[in-house]
Amino acid sequence: MKTINLKLIMLLFCLGGFMTIQAQGLYNLATLDHDDDAPLKWSSGVDFGYDDVVDTFDEGVAWANNTIGGSAGFGWSDNDGNSETSFCVGAEYLRRITGDRQNPNGAGYIGAYATYHNASADNFDESIFRVGPKYTYFDRLTAFNEVQLIYGANAYYETGTRDFSGFEEDVTGYGASLYTGVNIRLCNKASLGVEVPVVSYLSRTFEANGTEFDQDNFRIGINKDNMVSATLRWVLDELDKVMTEEK
Repeated sequence: MKTINLKLIMLLFCLGGFMTIQAQGLYNLATLDHDDDAPLKWSSGVDFGYDDVVDTFDEGVAWANNTIGGSAGFGWSDNDGNSETSFCVGAEYLRRITGDRQNPNGAGYIGAYATYHNASADNFDESIFRVGPKYTYFDRLTAFNEVQLIYGANAYYETGTRDFSGFEEDVTGYGASLYTGVNIRLCNKASLGVEVPVVSYLSRTFEANGTEFDQDNFRIGINKDNMVSATLRWVLDELDKVMTEEK
């Protein structure tokens, strides 16, 4: 019963937050009809006066050309007194490849990412490093692009070690996943996102003392034990200017 109540509270909190952001965006849009001096501030950081609003708003919001981000995740579980703690940290770079810089819909980005994962318990420790490409599509959800839905896919190669009761193994593998999430624009330069894998595949090889064995894992999870990773992204306007000048 407590679990159900907690889920209902979290659902109401998320709905309330979304409606607040959406209402603020619609309010900002409505005030443009009554205040000749009201600026329209897009996510690119450019201010447009009221005279430019009609033509510019029809073209849509502005999407960043490049972003750099850092991510983090944490987990803890307890089973009959045996607890396990896990965490991950990572970095990513994304560049827009689909969708015009100004369009009212969304934009697709391709890039690369790297993450470090660690899981530890009383008699278990695992450290894994992953690197690979990723594709993310940001779909505008609110009036002034304050919130976007995220759809994406990634692939990776991994390497690391696993120690179980003093027995150490080398780990190598590869995998891929489809994920979804939400990205919230904090200001013109930064946004905070949450990514949740929905479909995941992982193939691993464990090697110790010249002996190795393989293990494959396929997982589909919707609202059930999903791993959540939070990402802070920063718009790289200066990098985009340098790349443009070099061309």
